[in-house]
This record gives sequence, structure tokens and C-alpha cells, in this order.
Amino acid sequence: MTDGKEGMFRRIERRAHVHMHHDYLALREVRQSISRFHFEVGYAITTAAQVDDATAESVLTAFLLLRQALSIHDDVDTCRPEQQGLVVLAGDYDSSKYYYILGHIGDSSLLYTLCEAVVEINEAKMTLLSEAARLSSSDYMRLMKIVEGQLLKTLATHYLGANGNWMTYIDSLVQAHIVQDELLARRVKRNFTVRQASEWLESSMEQLETGVSISSTSPLYRFMIEYFAPIQETVRHLHLAEGKG
Repeated sequence: MTDGKEGMFRRIERRAHVHMHHDYLALREVRQSISRFHFEVGYAITTAAQVDDATAESVLTAFLLLRQALSIHDDVDTCRPEQQGLVVLAGDYDSSKYYYILGHIGDSSLLYTLCEAVVEINEAKMTLLSEAARLSSSDYMRLMKIVEGQLLKTLATHYLGANGNWMTYIDSLVQAHIVQDELLARRVKRNFTVRQASEWLESSMEQLETGVSISSTSPLYRFMIEYFAPIQETVRHLHLAEGKG
């Protein structure tokens, strides 16, 4: 990781926490954070598009606040009853700060397309909840990739255009991210098998290795290489431990 990227992450993290902080929420121990994964991919996108650092920092701060606003709402059902309303409030508060920052940047096009992405994400979440018992593993992964990746694809389209292999690479990264989260949360077997996780990661790596539109010096390419290796190793060990079953 370069000093530039690490420095930007720390600045964005501080800015985001300032925006997310409210004494009322803090007093009631509503804790929030920003997604390092979404920062990494977002940083790679803005770097590839040669967005200046000041603009990138503001855009990524707003972007990560929006992602957190959507993410924290997923925790409502796991909270104590007295905390549930506060969690919803925290998510709405984060969303208001996202609008505030992008409004000051003046990029109405990005704001509009991210709002469209939010609609798609919420529709995918509703399907995941309402059809949970009937979803195949493939359907589950397809919907989760919308939930975890639609904001990133929107950011990439805005700055890099819809052509090229960017979407394929981002799709591969998001799929690996979902597999990793499932492994860490020990939800594998409930939503998909270790074998399926292994096959999905192999497919993602093949897409990376056969791609020709992203240079090996690209920040996104470098991040993909760094990100996939430990996940593959984890899946390999689980695969072996289960006798490749």
C-alpha cells in the first residue's frame, strides 16, 4: 500500500467519523465504521480516472457514508429492541451527510446515478428477505453482488465509462468480497458450499488473468492480486479440511 493511499484512507476515515458522530448516538453506543474494501476499490477507480486528490477525497467520503447508511440498516434485526430505532436514525443521518457533501461538490450527475443504485440495492435486499427460502446459491450471489457492488459499478461508470472490462473486474472483486464475508461469518453451507466458494474464486481469478484492458501497473489490478490471495488460501484450506466435499 502506498503512503498516498494510506494517508487518504486515514483522512477519509477521520472525516467520515466526524460526519457520522452525534452526541445522542454516541451516548447510546451506536457504533459505525466505513468499509475498507469499498474504499480500496473506490480509490482504484478514482486513481485510474486521474481524479485530483481533493475531489477524490470528498467523493469517496460521501460514497462511503452512503454505503454505511445502507449497511447499518441491515443490522436492525440483530440489535436490542431499544437500539433499533437509533440504528435507523444513524443510517438516515449518514445519508443526509452524503447528500450534503456531494451537494457541495456540485456533481449532480453522480448524485443522481448513485440514487438510482440505491433503488436497485434496496430492491435486491427485499428479494433476499422475501424469497430467502427459495433462492438458489446462484440467485443469492447475483443479488448479493447488487447489494455489495452496485455503488462501485456506478462510481466506475461515472468516472471510467461503461465500456471496457472494468465492470467484469469489479464484479470479480465483489464476488470475492462476498465469499470472504460469508467465510468470516461462518455462513458458508447455509448460502453456498465451500466447493462453490472455491469455484467462484477460481472463475474470478481466471477473469483477472485473461483480462487485457487493465495494465498490470493499474491500481485496481494490483489491489485485485493482493485481495484474492488470502481468500483463496482460506478457501483452499477449508476445501481440503472437508475432503473437497
